[in-house]
Amino acid sequence: MGTPTKKHKFIFYDSEGSRVEGIIFNDDIHRMSQILQVYKKYKISNAEVRPIPSKFQTSELTVQWVISSRTVIDEIADDDEIMPVKFCYSKFTDLVQYMDDKTRSVDVLGVVISALERKTVIKNSRQSDVQKFVLLNEESQPVLLSLWDTFLGNEGQEIVSKLHSYPVIIARRIRVNNYNGVALGTWFDSAILVDPPIQEARELKNWALRNTKLIKEIVEKKDYIKYNPQLSLKSDQKTTWICNITSSQKTIWVKAQFSFEHIFQKYWYMSCKNCCRATAADYQIEFTCNSCKERHPAVPRCRFDVDLTDDTGVIPASIFGELAERLLTFSALEAMQHFNENVELPLEFVHKELKSKMFLLHIKPV
Repeated sequence: MGTPTKKHKFIFYDSEGSRVEGIIFNDDIHRMSQILQVYKKYKISNAEVRPIPSKFQTSELTVQWVISSRTVIDEIADDDEIMPVKFCYSKFTDLVQYMDDKTRSVDVLGVVISALERKTVIKNSRQSDVQKFVLLNEESQPVLLSLWDTFLGNEGQEIVSKLHSYPVIIARRIRVNNYNGVALGTWFDSAILVDPPIQEARELKNWALRNTKLIKEIVEKKDYIKYNPQLSLKSDQKTTWICNITSSQKTIWVKAQFSFEHIFQKYWYMSCKNCCRATAADYQIEFTCNSCKERHPAVPRCRFDVDLTDDTGVIPASIFGELAERLLTFSALEAMQHFNENVELPLEFVHKELKSKMFLLHIKPV
């Protein structure tokens, strides 16, 4: 078996906005890639020009420059503050169309408003580092972007160092994943541009600086870690009959009625305030969570089972958190207090209302 080919890709633009791919292979990567810096202008000569094989083409580019140790690269002084470059970005509301599609990727523009804790996980039987960043668009819609492994040591560190000034990023060739709804993640061919000197990025940065109060409220509420149906629902959303649901499906949409009048349950469980995992700790007692490894008080969280029914059958389901509280019309704390006092929740009106309503539901078969 031969030695795997290493490669480092670039995208070059000229003053008219024309693009070409640059690529460096193997030993030339160490010699040549450090000469080229993002957003700098160069005069490049003696590069080999060749067509890109169709199976390796991305971003509609068909020609590449192969840069080697024989290529001459001279930096050119540039006084232009804005690069004459335009990208085609996917709207956050359109991302669901690409969810879990391994054949397609997206480009997105967003301002980073927060960073979650960096973690080490096991992925594909090997250890990987990952950190989630919260992206926001001008419609104030947040989405989580996961940077993996080498992206953390480079672009990730730069983003973290600039968090106080709301860095704007262009995330290119990003995968759309199904994590608590719509989420984004890097893969081997992705690229992250931090505070690029282009017009759209400057405009988004200015918008963020004008709306710091709004952004701080979004960060404090942490709604971005919750399921967002606005990003997960397609305009022409197709639904599945309950009789056709299988455990191999990742997520599906169904139209069904709720019922839980016949199910005896307590409607809550004690959880870690941070990660919502169940715990045996008593209410308001601080403990070190076995899941998130952090120390937080135990709090009740709403959870109960329901039957979903359509014209083809019935399937059991569980509902958690704020969605469960809205459906129940009682908070988790109220449900706990009724349970501890051995008093049933007054749910007659809820059961009556549910019998006359049909819901569009996004569920995860297990």
